[in-house]
Order: sequence, then structure tokens, then C-alpha cells
Amino acid sequence: HGGAGLASFTMILSAARSCLLLVVASSLHAASAFLALPLAGVRISSAARVSSKLPVSWAAAPLPQLRSRGMVQGGLLRVSASAVFPEAMSSEDTTLGDELVRRIAAAKKGDTIVLEKGVYNLEATLEIDKQLTLTSAEGLTYRDVLIQGYAPDYYVDNGLILVTGQLENEPVIIRGVSVYYREGTKVAKSSSIRVDRGSADIQECHLYADMGSGLCVDGPTGHALVQQCRIGPCCWNGNAARLGYGIVADAGAKLRVVNSEISHCSKSGVACAGSAATQGFVSGCKIRACGISAIAAEGMNTVVQCIKLNFGVVRLDPMAEFGGGKCVFLDDSYTEWQI
Repeated sequence: HGGAGLASFTMILSAARSCLLLVVASSLHAASAFLALPLAGVRISSAARVSSKLPVSWAAAPLPQLRSRGMVQGGLLRVSASAVFPEAMSSEDTTLGDELVRRIAAAKKGDTIVLEKGVYNLEATLEIDKQLTLTSAEGLTYRDVLIQGYAPDYYVDNGLILVTGQLENEPVIIRGVSVYYREGTKVAKSSSIRVDRGSADIQECHLYADMGSGLCVDGPTGHALVQQCRIGPCCWNGNAARLGYGIVADAGAKLRVVNSEISHCSKSGVACAGSAATQGFVSGCKIRACGISAIAAEGMNTVVQCIKLNFGVVRLDPMAEFGGGKCVFLDDSYTEWQI
């Protein structure tokens, strides 16, 4: 009986193994179909092949002091596994959104607009063309305040919130809110927040989009500082024809991303592009689950400097260089994101 029992047990294990292999094969096939992205002319870079170190220059300037909300631990946001794919709050009422539009229009340079808990539904792009602060009320976090709206279903470079017209040293401060760009868009520059020839300091926010990017910074006078934010998912729906970067900077913009978490982006987590010396600096960030790479640099004179990064699963490699762009590790090392 012992031999027969052992044989039966072996057959059961064999059958289970076959089922597991079938499931894995099916999953890999689906993933490869989703990630079948054009990669012609791409050169993948790794930490081992990074050589020359560049001066940090402007990127090393002191960071503005963040208001403590008890949501940061060890310099990085605490994000539970169940919160990777956020659910939009159910309200479709535009009352709060309409009120926000009126308050922004009436605000003067230097004003602070405080948002109470709720859903702020926007029916069109919210343009901020003056220096001001948009913040959740004391004691609230991005989980309590949601600004959301629908993207148009055509090719358009736009954002749900458009920041424009500020000087580099007079940024719009956006703090402690979630911004969700819903459905529609077909281009990477269509994003939850777009900085176009303006300046923004984005703190302790969550940016995500159905069919676009979390943040776009457009030059040559576009500047953005991203601190202790959560970015993604961005276009994480299996449609490889849509462009979903976590953060993308273009055309000579300057971008700093510090102590933030970026995940579930159909393209790259952070990408800098263009031939007008676009500059990126990424420090102390966790980046995973991206369709191409964690960091990407595209175009001559485009440089992304990186330090103290933690990478998780990406499609190809932590770094991708396109058309002469450079990814530079200032500390020649990175660690693997253990998930």
C-alpha cells in the first residue's frame, strides 16, 4: 500500500506542476503581448556601465521644508499592497470642483487655498497662472482630498491641472492631494499635472492617470520639484499604444524627484527627453513595475542624475538611454526593491 500511495502522491504532484507551468506560461504570454513596445535605437544602461560623474549643481539646492503629516516613514511613503490600484471616490458632484475653479480665479499671487475633505470634480483643465499654494487642510492627507476629471479622447498635450507662467523661484505649491486624470488621452504630455513654462513644488501628493502620465514638465522654462509623492498607476491597463510615464520632462525642462514612490507605469517611471539639455535629478526613490525602465534619458544633452535609488521589477533594465541621452549614477550603486 505504501508504494501505491507514493505513486499516487507523485502523480498528483506532477499534475499540479503541469497546471502551474500552464498558468505561468499564459501569464508570460499575456505580459509579453502587453509589453510589445517599439524599442528600436534603445541602448540599455546599467550601474556597472555608468562612468563619468557630473556635478549635481542646481539639483543639490536645499529642499523646502515639508509640513509633517505623519505619513512618511524612513524618508519614503508608507504604501500598502492593497493601495497599488486606487479606487476613485464615487462622487460625480461638481459643486466642490466649481468652487475650486472660482477660488483659483479670484486668488492673488501668494495666496493659500485650503481644501477640505472631499472630491473635487473638474469639467475642464484647471489652469494656475500665478504663484499660490494649493493644500489639503491640516490633519488631512492625499487619501482625503481627490481632484479628478476626464481627459478628452483625442491627441492633446494638456493636463487636468495646468501650471504655467511662474518663475523658477516662485513655484506653485501643491500639497497633500490626489490628482486623477480619468480615461481618454493618447499622449504622454496629457497628465494629471502639467507644468508648461512654469514652476511647481509638488509635495506629499498622489498622481495617477488612466491613459496618460502622472506629471509632465515642459521646457525650456519648466521646473518641477517632486517630494515624498506617490506616482502611479499611469496607463496600467494593457494598452501599449497609450503613453503612460510616471513623470516625464521634455524640451529643456528641469526636474527633481526626491524620496518618492513610482510604480505601475506602462512606459518608464521617470523619463527626460528632448535635445534642449533637459535635466533630471532623482534621489532616494523607489521605482518598480514599469513597462520599459525605471529611468530613461532620450536625446543629446539630456542627462538624468541618480543617487540612492531602489528598483523593483521593470521590463528591461533600471536605466534606458535613447538617442544620446545619459543616465548617471552619482553613487555608482542602487539596491533592489524587495517586494
